[in-house]
Amino acid sequence: MMCAMQLRAAVFVVTCAGLACGPGLPNSGGELYLSPYLQNVTPTSITVMWETTGVIVGTVEFGEHDRFDRQATDSEARTIHEVHLTGLDPATSYTYRVRFGDQELPPASFTTAPPPGTPNWRMVVYGDNRSNPATHARNVEQIMKLDPGLVINSGDLVAAGSRYEQWKTQYFDPLRGLAEHVALFPCLGNHEQNAIHYYNYHSLPDDQGEVYYSFDYGNAHFIALNSNAQDAPFQRGDPQTEWLIADLEAHRDATWTFVFFHHPLFRAHATRGVTAQRWVWQPIFDEYGVDLVITGHDHYYMRSRPIGTYRGEPRRGVYHLISGGGGAPTYPMAPKTHAAAQRRVHHITAIDVTGDRLVGRGIDLDGNEFDTFVIDQQAVPSPDEFIAYEIFELERDLRAAVLELPVVEVSDRTVEIAETVRVENPFDVAIRATVTWTETDGWIMPPPWGAVLEPGTPLEIPIRARFTGTDFYPLPTATLEFHRPDGSKAFRNDTIRIEGLRVVRAQTVRAPAMRRAPRIDGVFDEPGWSSARRVDPLVSVQGDALATRQVETRLAHRDGWLNVAASMEAQPGVVEHGATGRDNRRALSDDNLRVVLAVNEQVYVFVVSAGGAVLDFRLEKVASPGRQRRMLLDWNSGFTAATTPTADGWQAELAIPVAQLWADGAELGINLVRHDLTPSSPLCVTLDIVCDLVNIAELAPTFGPSALDHRIPMYSSDPTAIDRFATLVLQ
Repeated sequence: MMCAMQLRAAVFVVTCAGLACGPGLPNSGGELYLSPYLQNVTPTSITVMWETTGVIVGTVEFGEHDRFDRQATDSEARTIHEVHLTGLDPATSYTYRVRFGDQELPPASFTTAPPPGTPNWRMVVYGDNRSNPATHARNVEQIMKLDPGLVINSGDLVAAGSRYEQWKTQYFDPLRGLAEHVALFPCLGNHEQNAIHYYNYHSLPDDQGEVYYSFDYGNAHFIALNSNAQDAPFQRGDPQTEWLIADLEAHRDATWTFVFFHHPLFRAHATRGVTAQRWVWQPIFDEYGVDLVITGHDHYYMRSRPIGTYRGEPRRGVYHLISGGGGAPTYPMAPKTHAAAQRRVHHITAIDVTGDRLVGRGIDLDGNEFDTFVIDQQAVPSPDEFIAYEIFELERDLRAAVLELPVVEVSDRTVEIAETVRVENPFDVAIRATVTWTETDGWIMPPPWGAVLEPGTPLEIPIRARFTGTDFYPLPTATLEFHRPDGSKAFRNDTIRIEGLRVVRAQTVRAPAMRRAPRIDGVFDEPGWSSARRVDPLVSVQGDALATRQVETRLAHRDGWLNVAASMEAQPGVVEHGATGRDNRRALSDDNLRVVLAVNEQVYVFVVSAGGAVLDFRLEKVASPGRQRRMLLDWNSGFTAATTPTADGWQAELAIPVAQLWADGAELGINLVRHDLTPSSPLCVTLDIVCDLVNIAELAPTFGPSALDHRIPMYSSDPTAIDRFATLVLQ
């Protein structure tokens, strides 16, 4: 509990007294609410904390060899007690007991941190224990068996940090049996919500107000950062990052440097994107020789290969560990080149340090070791193990450059492209680059191109392409490879895939008039549907190929309503586990079909999910930097939709009141967007979390910039890219 928080803590107590919002009203005694737990262990001190239901002065009696010949007392009466035991000996076991009022709690024991520089010691790291106390408790059982010197938690201790009661049920109660014996060092996750309870319940090195801090243990230096960008800006020049650099500079002589925070810089999540701190913090970690970065946020286990700048030969680099299996539901994963091991499992990670070598073990809820790794400071990785950070920079910059290329709209049988992609070369040593294009029917592409890039020489990739024919899908893609100048392997992640062609067919979608309005029941049994106009096949959101699972769509109109009939191929289970009801935002994350209409500059989105949930909203332009539009979910058009399951998927009927959106003379555009879901677990739907794989397809590729990892798709669907929509004509 930091000094700067004392006022906030006092305000909390008074507020609870007035509103009865705590476990009980303050009184002269009170009962135990949170059992004792340990904080901020050093070679000569430790902090004992607990909580009572009443305001009272607490005392800790302690000593060696089961003697209680010393004591320390609260500085004032309080409910959250924070008693500092000082003048202790390093690596020494002490017994202590807590007293308040007429109560004496059972004794417990702890061991102080070893002397500075001690080479042999053990820690356990884990995170994301929120939401599932039973699973958290099982992980704690495994930690207790290991008898570590300290425990690191990478954040998301509770589901909602502002909810007082969750700190007991989700965090402290499952920690009983461990927390009274071993000190825990946490960092802020997004679910803590930067709430006052996080600060009140912890006593951490508080030079920076417990938001970020550092400490030493044995022969290691630890740094805890706050990766919640809205609360802690992270750019160069911002206080946290400048403090980080100064702290690393001041502790260059540490044998080991460990940094922990919540959001991973290099992940294996199937759909999540790049954490922006990667571009600022990873170069700093690499420059100052950080050994291991410990994170969570993604609920799985991932251990990276060494990542660092390439200097002509592989080097130690920085290892990244995601240990987010503390209790929250696990997330889906995708194979990553930078990952040496990955597993979707609830777990903890034990780390044994022995001098300049450490051994890590991933341990599941049953005590099984599913991964073992070694970091040896004297060992140099092979080219097949080293991950060059420059490749991540190139992926980022190449994507940005490709997004600047013009979209080629085809109205006849011939396509000609003559462009050049140019990016800065991030390598400080000579490197050989080779570009090879795939061959697809009808396309004439340039032969393989290669050159040795000297430092400072930009990378320029000429794109010369020609197509003659009727069906230009699939589009050619390029593979960019890097090697040493002599052609030998330089590093593991030596290949980048480039989707450098953006070609679309000029489209006009014509919707004929129906003689009679259809009954919207999800069954295409009205005669009018046979005369409705069939829409072209949908294209993968990457714009390079037709969608793997197709959507057969027909359009027609009647009495001011646009009628849509669509039949979707889908994975089994998407209908049974889909959301239902009107104005249900879950429709956006379920398997769904979206009809996006643009009337001049105004965009309207109509969504129906496999389970029958419907949602419509309007996109409004905003002046906020970085955001073009916002969703107005309270807007309702009165559109209706219904779905029915089929043998290989589901089908939907929609009726959209286009007359109330469109007036004669207005430009009318349309896009159809399919979110094709592969469910990973029914539990994900129950818990309302995103843990499914999504394939997106569009009628008109919009080439919106993807928020995903640059090794996954370059593009996403952009409902605001109305210049790419097909023209809709109501006949």
